[in-house]
Amino acid sequence: MQKTKFGVALTPLEKITLTAAMTALSIVLCRFLGYSPANTMFRVEIGFLPIALVGLLAGPLYSFVGYGLSDLIGSLVTTGMNPLILACKAAFGLILGLFLYRRRPSLPLILLTLFVVGAGVDVFLMSAVFKTMGYAPSYAAALYTRTINALVNYPIRVAVLYLVCRFGLPPLLSALKRRGRTVWGAKDERPGAKDEFSYSETEAPAPSGKTADGADFKTYANSFQTVSRLGLERETDLLARLGNPEKNLRCLHIAGTNGKGSVAAYLSAILCKAGSTVGLYTSPNLVRVNERISLNGAPIGDADLDRLLEKVEGAAKDGEAARGEAPTQFEIWTAIAFLYFSEKKVDYVVLETGLGGEFDATNVIEGNVAAILTKIDLDHVEYLGDTVEKIAGTKSKIIKAACETGCVFSAPQSPEAERVIRRRAAEVGVTPVFSEPPAPGDFDLISERFSYRGIDLAPSLGGLHQIENACLACDVALKLGVDPDAIAAGIAAARHPGRFELLSRDPVILYDGGHNPNGITALNRSLDRYFPGAKMTVIFACMKDKEIAPSLRLLAEPGRDFVFTTVQNNPRALPADALREKAAELGIAGESRDNLSDAIDAAKEKGDMILVCGSLYLYADLPSELRTV
Repeated sequence: MQKTKFGVALTPLEKITLTAAMTALSIVLCRFLGYSPANTMFRVEIGFLPIALVGLLAGPLYSFVGYGLSDLIGSLVTTGMNPLILACKAAFGLILGLFLYRRRPSLPLILLTLFVVGAGVDVFLMSAVFKTMGYAPSYAAALYTRTINALVNYPIRVAVLYLVCRFGLPPLLSALKRRGRTVWGAKDERPGAKDEFSYSETEAPAPSGKTADGADFKTYANSFQTVSRLGLERETDLLARLGNPEKNLRCLHIAGTNGKGSVAAYLSAILCKAGSTVGLYTSPNLVRVNERISLNGAPIGDADLDRLLEKVEGAAKDGEAARGEAPTQFEIWTAIAFLYFSEKKVDYVVLETGLGGEFDATNVIEGNVAAILTKIDLDHVEYLGDTVEKIAGTKSKIIKAACETGCVFSAPQSPEAERVIRRRAAEVGVTPVFSEPPAPGDFDLISERFSYRGIDLAPSLGGLHQIENACLACDVALKLGVDPDAIAAGIAAARHPGRFELLSRDPVILYDGGHNPNGITALNRSLDRYFPGAKMTVIFACMKDKEIAPSLRLLAEPGRDFVFTTVQNNPRALPADALREKAAELGIAGESRDNLSDAIDAAKEKGDMILVCGSLYLYADLPSELRTV
């Protein structure tokens, strides 16, 4: 039985109101709209349907009471009350609630539920009642009659309940979600940790002068999502209703597993240093959603964000009315970014994918200036594929024939990923350009110094892995004809907080958002280079839906202690105690603290350097004196 939460969080008063309304509807459907052909032993009616919806949305107690009241009131009005039949109907409602409450009503679940109810209550239990009450000469005769009745009714009941749940409930839940209600559904939204939106560290207030509907749409746009409903149909429809602003833009489109944000930051800074007007769309945000949409390094202002959100709201509601499905939060912000950059008439948009590539909302663009692929590795395997080759397949779909430079630029890849990229490039007729090793250099604290294609580079971002990211950005910029001095200046000026960032020197506190094995491997390489053999305390937090064992094993090197903590105000966060227990199962001992501030205090008592990692969402929980955002 599927246990994914489904439905909407109702107050007790709302549950009572729903039960009363559905009970009345059940009476009408059963007592007045039921169909019983003459000279037959069966009767067709769907009075159960409203009670099934009560069970799904309000729970077994309410469906129990609802079907009991339905039979009581209906029988008093028509045939007269029978307490045994009333008990059977109440049991029918109870089972509906027990099976359906907060569970996604898939066809197998509906079949199982109605089979149990049909066999257990409608056939065997009701046959006993019919015999006891004298409605049938024997139990066998009653059983025969009730079986025939079930064989006629239950295909109809299964079909009706499935169609209502499949086509009736999703628009209702979508509308409730837009109105700021807590709605549960399947994992069908934005990537892993990529859809936590807020204008500030707390829930965004309604914009001044907005209607109630506007505030509700803003609440929806800023609510949590778990996984993206991959597909381009919603974003294509939304942008068409907004006049297709993306068609006015020249995009440098970036996909990959690790390093997308760093490469985007480098390219944005390089192009700004070259005198271009540059829009940057990236994710996730660390503290404020405004960080995702920036112009020449400055995040979009609240006034522009409010104005464009209101514009997108109208198009989104029209699309939902036509299609029966609301756009996801990521699709809303992508549309806002395209509108904003189109208004500002930017020279370039540096456009980072959210999840994958082929069906990511950003891939609605018909062409690009260049496709750019950072290192590809296993991540989000449940959505993108369980091999590097499959993941490379979806990410490489950002490579398009309509490409100004005629090139796809890539970091060095595994043989499997490189084959896929070269094959896709050949299919659409563009040239693959893979970064080459730079001339070796030294480092300054945690930042590398090296030469690439004759340009001396000093990345502002920390970590050994920034060599690869900077070289990739350099290749793109050279193809665009950017002066080498501007390239060097941009590489030195780029900002991308939360990625191997030095927050404090005394004690040394590092923050890194790496959350998958590839990211943790890169983190370990940097630690070995800059802090060889150093004792440290690792503060670790993560999301419930992440496979953490590989990352924890990579982090658990000799000389490292652990303090586990919880990302605050995030429904996906894994509690610190549960995380500590999972680590213990892997043979990794550690303490747990409820929040990051307490975890840092505990780590400071150990007197070693401190590494905070595991989730980018943890950045917002840093004490204000440590944050750079």
